[in-house]
Amino acid sequence: MQAGNRYNNKADEKGWIKGIILIIAWILIFSMIRDLSKVKKGYLRIEDSKKRLEAEEMKNSELKEKLSLVMTDEYKERLIREQLNMQKIGEVVAVLPKEGVTMENGEENTESSIPNWKQWWLLLK
Repeated sequence: MQAGNRYNNKADEKGWIKGIILIIAWILIFSMIRDLSKVKKGYLRIEDSKKRLEAEEMKNSELKEKLSLVMTDEYKERLIREQLNMQKIGEVVAVLPKEGVTMENGEENTESSIPNWKQWWLLLK
């Protein structure tokens, strides 16, 4: 009987050791899966960053192109002529009123509201 107990003790010890090894293996497997998912998320973030970088580089190149156009003398001259109503020596600037702007006598430009025949009648009176 004592001999049988010896073998059972060794089998029980081997079972515990196998159980502990199995638990450690599962822990390692789960930690590796978790680490792999973190690495995958990291690669996705890198790809998103690359896309945003490309978009910003394109926007930067467009802005540089606009800047080069704005810095030209032709653009500056056009701004001076259009916004400041300035002219070169010998040129004349004609400023035309927009539609619906009041005239000098305070009346509004209502030509479009009066029929054409009535305007002629008023003119000939």
